[in-house]
Amino acid sequence: MRPVEKFDKYFKDKSVLILGFGSEGRSSLDFITNNFSGTRVAVYDKNILRMGKNVRFITGELDHIKDKFDIIIKSPGVPLTDDFALRYRSIISSQTDLFLREFNMQTIGITGTKGKSTTVSLLHSILTSSGKNSILAGNIGIPVFDIVDDIDDSSVIVLELSSHQLQYIKKAPHISAILNVYPEHLDFYKNFIEYRSAKMNIVKMQDEDDRIIFPIKEFSGLERKSVSVPFEIIIDGDDVLVYYRDSTIVLSQKCIELKGNHNLYNIGTALIAADMTGCDLKEAVRAVYDFRGLEHRLEYFGTYSGIEFYNDSISTIPQAAAAAIKAFDNRIGSIILGGHFRGDEIIWNALTEEIRKSRIDNIFFLPDTGKMIYEDLIRSGFNETVSDDRTRIELEDQSINCFFCSNFDELVPLIFRHTAKGSVCLLSPASSSYNMFRNFEERGRVFKEKIMNYGG
Repeated sequence: MRPVEKFDKYFKDKSVLILGFGSEGRSSLDFITNNFSGTRVAVYDKNILRMGKNVRFITGELDHIKDKFDIIIKSPGVPLTDDFALRYRSIISSQTDLFLREFNMQTIGITGTKGKSTTVSLLHSILTSSGKNSILAGNIGIPVFDIVDDIDDSSVIVLELSSHQLQYIKKAPHISAILNVYPEHLDFYKNFIEYRSAKMNIVKMQDEDDRIIFPIKEFSGLERKSVSVPFEIIIDGDDVLVYYRDSTIVLSQKCIELKGNHNLYNIGTALIAADMTGCDLKEAVRAVYDFRGLEHRLEYFGTYSGIEFYNDSISTIPQAAAAAIKAFDNRIGSIILGGHFRGDEIIWNALTEEIRKSRIDNIFFLPDTGKMIYEDLIRSGFNETVSDDRTRIELEDQSINCFFCSNFDELVPLIFRHTAKGSVCLLSPASSSYNMFRNFEERGRVFKEKIMNYGG
């Protein structure tokens, strides 16, 4: 049987509604129309971009849809009203849901608020270096329907899974990993509990013969029916020890290119998953040493005027920025914080506490959350001094210059003027980008361009 034939029972001669016409929605349409000629397809989206044979397009309010369908394929990020969800509950599915029903035994799925892309990319690199037929897909930018024709019996499928992709699954990957869960996407979910519940489907939908990998420090009370593989990271001098079950993997900290203790947990997750697929651990460790990381994730992109610049635009929550600060061991001269405000459940104390322990010289605050972060620093005990040319906050022997800027054009000259040579300038906003940019990738690229043009 060809892999695509596994989906006959869902699509052949059926009536299908695709919700959302972004990259995954277009992938769903192409997959169905290219492989199931007798299928009747309707596409719902507020912005219809194309027409097609045997395809009906629907716009307007979601609740106005009253038609009968055999299955609904929901794209990630498309919000459902309570009325719509109740009316069609039994037939709402997704690419990820259908894919896992058919290929879960070949799939390693990784989720978490932060670290997903780094971990799946590292795991894919380890598997490939070990001679495995690894296929990378999912939230990293490759819809799973796009890889169906590439799958054979030897394939190991590595999926990055977002909360949106996990929300409607009925089957979880055979090997799953959950890295962490922090308040995020609260402009989409009703509250943190709903967001966390979507993430935890990667555990709840597993069977007794499946495996779940997780750091014990994050999920000590994790409820599960699958086989538990908790692990811990211990730093012993120059060695990093990954403890799990009755095994220990030893790495040399000096040989690891990925910065930050938080990345040690991503590395541990990838190595344990690789071990479960039968990889030689010595080869796996060598692949870890060769891995340089991803763009926008503590990405070093150059030294200009003696200042080392790092792009951590992926930092969209306070915990991520706190981890980034910790990664540089008091070498940060300047940090850029602030962006789009996503909800009242976001709290800044993790970031504030890390700043209190750091030796940062300058903080550049951007709208809208920059002012909120600043006010939280004042509430935490910093004393404010305002003069004609600048604002300074002080705590015991710590003194930080504060700059409130409206955009990158305004702050870049100030960075070069006030950041000491030999120190680090870090973009790690602790906030999403949507008030100024399309996404965190655009924010990171614009920042790099501005710095390189000014400092070049």
